[in-house]
Amino acid sequence: MSILGWLKGALAGESTTKMEFAPNEQHLHGLDMKAALEAHAAWKARLEAQIRGDAGEMLSMATVAADSNCALGKWIHGAGKIQFADFPEYAQLRKIHADFHICAGSILGDAHDGNTIAAADALKKDFRHHSDAVQLALVRLYAKATERS
Repeated sequence: MSILGWLKGALAGESTTKMEFAPNEQHLHGLDMKAALEAHAAWKARLEAQIRGDAGEMLSMATVAADSNCALGKWIHGAGKIQFADFPEYAQLRKIHADFHICAGSILGDAHDGNTIAAADALKKDFRHHSDAVQLALVRLYAKATERS
């Protein structure tokens, strides 16, 4: 299924399978969408390790909560802004992505403070919602951008 087919299904409320990219769909004006989405999906495992206390890395809440440190955030604040700032879908992606990082930073803060129950609960509920929203917003921007081309 193409990324646009996946989007149509998601918007129709269908239970969707994993998003797949056709060879010509993976890039959006300098952004490797697959890599960006995979990196965002990897945050769940990184946060779970922080909650368990067995992470092999020390993450800073301020760094995690900032939306401009990851590849997608750098693109949103750089090439994406230059190319798509006039699109409502861009503004939506920017806000949803920032909300995702605030949520991840909050979960990390709870984990570092020893409030593992709250962190785990937020990871299951809030984090999943924000993660799904980033994915959907990015695909919506992609759809709008390809419509313009």
